Amino acid sequence: MNLMSQVSLVLYFKLIVWFSHIHSVVLRLSSGRLMQKLGGLNMLLLSTKGRQTGQTRTNPLLYIKEGNQYFCVASFGGNDRNPQWFRNLLCDPNVQLLAEGRHHTAIADVMSGEERCDAWNKLVEYYPPFSKYQRRTNRTIPVVKFHPLPNSEK
Repeated sequence: MNLMSQVSLVLYFKLIVWFSHIHSVVLRLSSGRLMQKLGGLNMLLLSTKGRQTGQTRTNPLLYIKEGNQYFCVASFGGNDRNPQWFRNLLCDPNVQLLAEGRHHTAIADVMSGEERCDAWNKLVEYYPPFSKYQRRTNRTIPVVKFHPLPNSEK
C-alpha cells in the first residue's frame, strides 16, 4: 500500500470516529427519534462501560433485528483493530441500547461458528459494504448479538 493510500485510510477512520460522535449526540438528545435511520438503514445507540475509565461510552451502530435480538458488526470500516466499543463489551457484556425509540438493558454475546456465519451473511445482505470491510483487514470482523433483558425497556 502506498503512502497516499495509508494517509487516506487514516483520514477515513478519523472521519468515522468524528461522525459517530455527532450521530451519538443526535440520537441521545432526541431519544432515538432523529437519525434512527441513516441512508434508510436501521441504527441503534450502544452504551458500554469504558474498560479503563469506567465511564459510559456511546456509539451508533447499524443493526438488523430478529425477534427481540439485535445483531451488529464490529467492523470499524475494515480497520485492522477492533473498535473500542467492542473491546469494552468484552470486559463487560452488560450494555444499554437505544433502538427503535426505546431504551433497553441488554447482554452482548460475541457470535461464533455457524451462527456467526449466518448472521454475517444477513448483515452483508442488508449492508453490502461489510464484505469490502472484511477484505480490507486480516482480522475476522466480529458479529455481536444483543439480548435485551426482560422488562428492561424504558
